[in-house]
Amino acid sequence: MRLMHWMVALLAAVLVSACGGGGGSSGSDPKTPTVQTTAPATLSMPLGVVQSYSVFGGVAPYSVSSSDVRVLNASVSDQTLILNSVGQGNATVTIRDRNGGSAAVAITVGDPLTLSLSSVQTYVGDRVKVLISGGTPPYRVSTLEIALKGTIVGNELTLEMLSVGGPFDVVVLDARNQQVKMTVEKILAGSPQFNLVPASLSIPETSTESFTLQALGGVAPLTARSLRPDLLAVSVSGNIVTVQTGTQGNRCVSANTPVDIEVNDARGGYAKATITIINDPNVCGLSVSSSSVTVPVGGSVKVLLKGVSPTGTVATTSSSNTVATASYAAGFVTITGVAVGSATISVTDSGPPPQLATIAVTVVP
Repeated sequence: MRLMHWMVALLAAVLVSACGGGGGSSGSDPKTPTVQTTAPATLSMPLGVVQSYSVFGGVAPYSVSSSDVRVLNASVSDQTLILNSVGQGNATVTIRDRNGGSAAVAITVGDPLTLSLSSVQTYVGDRVKVLISGGTPPYRVSTLEIALKGTIVGNELTLEMLSVGGPFDVVVLDARNQQVKMTVEKILAGSPQFNLVPASLSIPETSTESFTLQALGGVAPLTARSLRPDLLAVSVSGNIVTVQTGTQGNRCVSANTPVDIEVNDARGGYAKATITIINDPNVCGLSVSSSSVTVPVGGSVKVLLKGVSPTGTVATTSSSNTVATASYAAGFVTITGVAVGSATISVTDSGPPPQLATIAVTVVP
């Protein structure tokens, strides 16, 4: 009988061990980060967008937290992770399962640092203006100051050409040490030839004032023309070329747009300057940072609105207020999920000119 009891006890111990000790299902370990996500471990997001990823592994239900809700809001609905960038900076999102396992995503919010010119060839004594966009102000510049000098005011970089040579690198850095480079391919001697100074220039599409180019080395009389007269019109007096807004009535462009200004002299000599008009989505054309978003019932996301007219009034309407509602304030459209389903949010700007943007919304449990 004792032998029988001993064998039964041994069999029970073996069964308990095979079942993992009874403290949860096989493979679940509160100390192991078994929960996973399709989001990468490091992620860069523009400001005001909504991105969704899957969550799996571990033991549901899942929860999520953001280390800085001023930068990034995060929520989880069933197995869907919803990330909403609301401010410039860095944040870490931590996803946890019921057993305490976790996974983390390090997120940087902000537009990449870019320059309006990537390379230029110019002349000694010339000044080249380059617009800086993205990144985190304030900006600073690094150059070889024997050959050229760089100064930054606001988001405008001015390069002054000091001596012949090249190529030279110009590096612009932002407050978070993100950097972008352009190259001065060659600085040529001041002209016995016929050329325009500056040979290249960047202007924002919001600019309305006229500006001038100087023709060096040409034989009067000079004639000038713009290859995009709808954007930039030109006139010439002596050796001064004046550039004004073209027949379109504004300088709005859908992308950074180079416009060549050509000048001919009495001998048939030819000179050219390239004016790059820099697109600013905050001014010309109403647009949203995310055209489709996912939001949980009872949750909300923020979408950045760009291109609002200076004197217009912004209003929002929903195709189904029983599914999702929306409001606008301080540059963001806030969308709140009411019930599971789909809706379209229409954002209007009274102008002038009147403008419309739409956002497709999916509300999940």
